[in-house]
Amino acid sequence: MNQINKFYLASFLKNQIYFVPIMILFFQDIGLNYANIFWIFTIASIFSFIIEIPTGVFADKYGNRKSIILSKFLIFVSFIIFGLANNFIILLVANLIYELGKSFRSGTETAFIFNYLSQDKNHPSYTKIKINQKFYARISESIAALIGGFVAYRLGFNVVFFIAAVPAFINFIQTLSWEKIKTDEENKENKISLRENWKFIKIAFSEIKNNKIVLNIILNIAFFSASFSALEKFVQPYMKSAGVELQYFGVFYSAFLIIIALIVKASSRLEDKWSAEKIMNYSGFIAFLALIPLSLGGNSVLMVGLFFIVLLLENFRSPVANNLFHEQVPNQKRATMGSILELFKSLNKLWILPFIGYLADIYSMKVAILIISILILINAFIFLVPTKKKDNQINLQAN
Repeated sequence: MNQINKFYLASFLKNQIYFVPIMILFFQDIGLNYANIFWIFTIASIFSFIIEIPTGVFADKYGNRKSIILSKFLIFVSFIIFGLANNFIILLVANLIYELGKSFRSGTETAFIFNYLSQDKNHPSYTKIKINQKFYARISESIAALIGGFVAYRLGFNVVFFIAAVPAFINFIQTLSWEKIKTDEENKENKISLRENWKFIKIAFSEIKNNKIVLNIILNIAFFSASFSALEKFVQPYMKSAGVELQYFGVFYSAFLIIIALIVKASSRLEDKWSAEKIMNYSGFIAFLALIPLSLGGNSVLMVGLFFIVLLLENFRSPVANNLFHEQVPNQKRATMGSILELFKSLNKLWILPFIGYLADIYSMKVAILIISILILINAFIFLVPTKKKDNQINLQAN
């Protein structure tokens, strides 16, 4: 199996997460309210905020491949702990380990793929690879969702996590066979120097600060992503309020994820036609308009469908936005820059998640969704990504 197919296999295995259609219901079944649930994710975001840059520097200094391998092992461990969870504390520990695993992967896996493809001009483009990964990820997730809903209904919520640990472990094993690439070998060092690492981080932040377009892209992605992170927590409660029975949750997830997979495949063609900047800008306004009937209308199966269509936008814009971001940053700092992007995402989650959770508990789920739509609209206006000609690319100067 060649390396590109291993990337696709990793995307498929990574998304064999059978708990997707029942995660929030699992938390509620243990006895957590919206505030408790959102605080679990908020604390995880604080933790992610603290470790995001160090894990990115680790990847740049010692190799993206090592960081990815460590990430996938930690995620496997977190699934086992989720399966054993029966209270807030154990859920929190499991989520923190999961976030640690994600932090070793965030920015790093993207950087590894981008660097691998850069070694040979005959390789497919990054956007094409990322879109194909999204396609396989959504197909995988749709299969897992279909199975997960029925498993939860028949065997209980905890069993779903133990089943998810199996493909997670296989993913860890297959990552050990990934090719070593030149940039990994050139960048890694034998000793950790806190002073050098801090200097490395300061240079990266300075370059972002001095490049207004890159900073604007980071802030736009961060606010949009954090808003959707809050929004997706309401999918399962929304389905429940619409009268969908637990055993059919996976069917709904599966059907819409397949549709998402097919639509995401078209994003590269739309990027060529409209440009990445326009896709990022338009998606914010479209999301706002689609969320208004969800927040003000009645609950129905039709509205559940609209909810999934809104979530499609994040899957649609994500590979395009990430490609636009990574085109702007130097090769040797790509993982660190990617981690800075993830840090900004985490920073926004620190206030958006508890704020939205509070609104849902004090007022209602629909009021919370309405506020999310307003935040997305504000982001679309304030952090509008300026369009530019293709021959006017912005490149950060490597140090």
